[in-house]
Amino acid sequence: MREKYLRAVLRQDVGYFDLHVTSTTDVITSVSSDSLVIQDVLSEKLPNLLMNVSAFFGSYIVAFIMLWRLTIVGLPFIILLLIPGLMYGRTLISISRKIREEYNEAGSIAEQAISLVRTVYAFGSERKIISKFSNALEGSAKLGLRQGLVKGIAIGCNGITFAIWGFMTWYGSRMVMYHGAKGGTVYAVIICISYGGTTLGRGLSNLKYFAEAVVAGERITKVIKRVPAIDSNNLEGQILEKVRGEVEFKNVKFVYPSRPETSIFDDFCLRVPSGKTVALVGGSGSGKSTVISLLQRFYDPVAGAILIDGVSIDKLQVKWLRSQMGLVSQEPALFATSIKENILFGKEDASMEDVVEAAKASNAHNFISQLPNGYETQVGERGVQMSGGQKQRIAIARALIKSPTILLLDEATSALDSESEMVRSLVGERVSLVVQTISAVSISCTLGLVIAWRLAIVMIAVQPLVVVCFYVQRILLKSLSKKAIEAQDESSKLAAEGVSNIRTITAFSSQDRILKLLKRVQEGPLRESIRQSWLAGIVLGTTRSLITCTSVLSFWYGGRLIADGMIMSKSFFEMFLIFVSTGRVIADAGTMTTDLAKGSDAVGAVFALIDRSTIIEPENPNGYLPEKINGQIRFLNVDFAYPTRPYVIIFKDFSIEMNQGKSTAIVGPSGSGKSTIISLIERFYDPLNGTVRIDGRDIRSYHLRSLRQHIGLVSQEPMLFAGTIRENIMYGGAADNINEAEIIEAAKAANAHDFITSLSDGYDTNCGDRGVQLSGGQKQRIAIARAMLKNPSVLLLDEATSALDSQSERVVQDALERVMVGRTSVVIAHSLSTIQNCDAIAVLDKGKVVESGTHSSLLAKGSTGVYSSLVSLQRTRG
Repeated sequence: MREKYLRAVLRQDVGYFDLHVTSTTDVITSVSSDSLVIQDVLSEKLPNLLMNVSAFFGSYIVAFIMLWRLTIVGLPFIILLLIPGLMYGRTLISISRKIREEYNEAGSIAEQAISLVRTVYAFGSERKIISKFSNALEGSAKLGLRQGLVKGIAIGCNGITFAIWGFMTWYGSRMVMYHGAKGGTVYAVIICISYGGTTLGRGLSNLKYFAEAVVAGERITKVIKRVPAIDSNNLEGQILEKVRGEVEFKNVKFVYPSRPETSIFDDFCLRVPSGKTVALVGGSGSGKSTVISLLQRFYDPVAGAILIDGVSIDKLQVKWLRSQMGLVSQEPALFATSIKENILFGKEDASMEDVVEAAKASNAHNFISQLPNGYETQVGERGVQMSGGQKQRIAIARALIKSPTILLLDEATSALDSESEMVRSLVGERVSLVVQTISAVSISCTLGLVIAWRLAIVMIAVQPLVVVCFYVQRILLKSLSKKAIEAQDESSKLAAEGVSNIRTITAFSSQDRILKLLKRVQEGPLRESIRQSWLAGIVLGTTRSLITCTSVLSFWYGGRLIADGMIMSKSFFEMFLIFVSTGRVIADAGTMTTDLAKGSDAVGAVFALIDRSTIIEPENPNGYLPEKINGQIRFLNVDFAYPTRPYVIIFKDFSIEMNQGKSTAIVGPSGSGKSTIISLIERFYDPLNGTVRIDGRDIRSYHLRSLRQHIGLVSQEPMLFAGTIRENIMYGGAADNINEAEIIEAAKAANAHDFITSLSDGYDTNCGDRGVQLSGGQKQRIAIARAMLKNPSVLLLDEATSALDSQSERVVQDALERVMVGRTSVVIAHSLSTIQNCDAIAVLDKGKVVESGTHSSLLAKGSTGVYSSLVSLQRTRG
């Protein structure tokens, strides 16, 4: 089912994601939580229901054979047992649906916060995120109370069973007196009717899970059945025998589905001759990237036509069309697997020689070869283990390996992170059931000893066997749960990557590759689950048989005591009623062993995270709280390696100084350690040896969250949250009551105000998941505005203008130069225009400062200077 659902999701067109998938959390929830709910119902709850229904019918058939008149009298009481259960189930379906919606919103906030954790840390937004998350959960808490109330009423209605027992006993005594029925037969029939009723009631108590499964199934089925307008699975359509590569846009009109009121193209025409290179330039939001999206047929135009070799692309087979193109996007999207696997996304059946050749063509082979694991090096989630330039070169290699007829470069050289719900459920109804069980057992044992101590001792003596049986069930099911969670975690990770990088997957027609990866990660857990399922069947069957045998022993021994005159039959019936009631409570607790097993794993994971002590503590009570900082930054004999790659030394005895109020540019090849400097200043990591000092004080001695309030960060890849433009800018402010004037002023400083006000919803325009509704330049300017809102003493610019077109770059560069005045600014850039006006320039190579000085002093070194060579190379390419 998970595979079918993910296949259906990856089949959808890009417009579907713009309109219907507000966050990757929606898909993750369905792949993990929803599918697990359905699996749980099909594998356990449904068999239990069938068992209980079978027991109900079997009991009534036996009762009818033994004493049909009494059975018929008891038959109408079934309705009294059914009504509470049915009402309970119907109400819960509605509540479960609403709770799921509330959890999706909260889950979306959590997923974004974790995936953009560096941005959250850099802007000290933890409290804002937690507050937003807490507010999103308020609705689910209220719905949880309603759910508990409904369940409490339904459980309370089980008292009807005792009323039925009382009536049947009265009517049975009349049959003994006036119709010659035997007391033993009457009693056996009453037990059958009561047992049948209670088992049916127990089965109906599972309606909650069926309700949740129905809601989950609706969500999954809706996507599985949806056939997109642009269907990559549709093999119909024309395939050209020979492709020349002539592209033509004829009178194209286009609006994005998510913003139908904003026209992107109106009567747009463009012709690209075969074999020629055409560059598209213009301001951010002018439609450059839209041309590529339409050519790849991510969307269809509203009017007009797009032709390849004179054939309209909507007449061509979608998968074949995309196979003719190689795409390198503005923000390189890599998958959490090896470098080799990432390149193979471009061509699945490529050989290792093809991979190396593509890497050499993209100038990636040298840096890959220097890594300890070479092409098998893991790139991390979204390529986090790679520098920006390294990610981009891997993305170029992925495009080149397919030898495309048409190569699409979208700013391709700019760059050269379900349990909380389970926990709540566990702490609520599961724990309350345990308390109920303990109290019921204690009371029943006391009463039993008072009424008939001999029988009570035997009944009490066998209870440990019952407990052991349930304990064995719990241990076994916990093991099964662990295997299921392992498979679920891997599935969730793949689903998140698939949805986050849907444009890349669509462009390379890599849906099958993602699904193969899904099968691969599930193979091991699946084999183990099948083996343990057989074991579970044998063990569970044995334990439940032993539980039934304890009841048989109680009947036999009670019968012997009555026959020997040791107790009266009245006492036996009283004892039986007491222990049957207690047995039912224990059985209910026993049916929860699966949920307790799953819940305990979830609780363990949650509390392991809560109890985890971090070396880098943002709220250290002993930390120094600076009212302001001057911004004198010094690295002194720093050694550093990333925790995920401890054998790759980034810095060894590294020292550098950045003077307060001055701008320092850091230049050098990709992977030389430029972005690492910013990570260490922000204290995302601590050095292995040496110190990083701000204003002469070791950065580790500061109250970290307070320190970060004085540091503004604009990253290489602009990280926006799914919310409005206003909300995204407001993340830059420490105060909760930021006024509109401050937001507008920050936007103007970042040259963002004009384009924002041109949008129909202005500052209330929704950015989409990770800012997908905005162009790269627009996202970057909002990220700059967010940093400006802090009015920071230290400004960190990590390729801050790399995603901008030349027109916007100049204006934003002017804005940055204005705001850099009087601030300590650390500028990482490849662009000469960005770095030449900085007060100081440091050239890095392999983790060492090989040159430093001003732009003019470094150029004066001539061809022997590293910086001079870099400038000459850039001018030659320019």
